[in-house]
Parts: sequence; structure tokens; C-alpha cells
Amino acid sequence: MPVIAILGAGPGLGLAIAKTFGAHGYRVALLSRNSAKQERLVAELATHGIIAAPFLADARDYGSVASGFAAVKQRFRTGKVRPCIMSGFPIGQAD
Repeated sequence: MPVIAILGAGPGLGLAIAKTFGAHGYRVALLSRNSAKQERLVAELATHGIIAAPFLADARDYGSVASGFAAVKQRFRTGKVRPCIMSGFPIGQAD
């Protein structure tokens, strides 16, 4: 089974992407800074028969992302994680 990684996974776009790819046989790796949110998304995906797992990663920190992807590869026992989608990222702050 292929694996999709969604960085910045949240309850909107990230969940929709996860459901779409999961419905087509992908296992789903959810990467974000919020473990409680990830657990809710994994539970939601499970109700649709989608295999998903949470991984902590901060998209603003290269080392964190690299560690997160290493954990994804180990958990799903794969050398390839494709596609990789960034669904959320802060682009600035409002004053």
C-alpha cells in the first residue's frame, strides 16, 4: 500500500486530502505540531476504514520535519512516501 504524508494536517483541507487518498488505498501519515488534533483526525479516518498514524513535526523546523518523515518511513516500513503534501503553513502574522 502506498503512503501519503500530509504536513500541517488539520480538520479542513488536510482531512479532506487524507480521506480522498485513503479511499484510494493509501495509508496516511499526518504530520503536525498538535498531537491532540492528530489523534482526532486518525480516529475520524478510522471510521472510514482508512489506515492513518500521527507524527509530530513543525513545518517551520527542517530537523523536526526530517525526524517526522524518518518516523513515517519506520512506522509504515517503506522507503518511499509519495505524495507529500503541505496543507497548512503560517505565511505571516497580522498586525
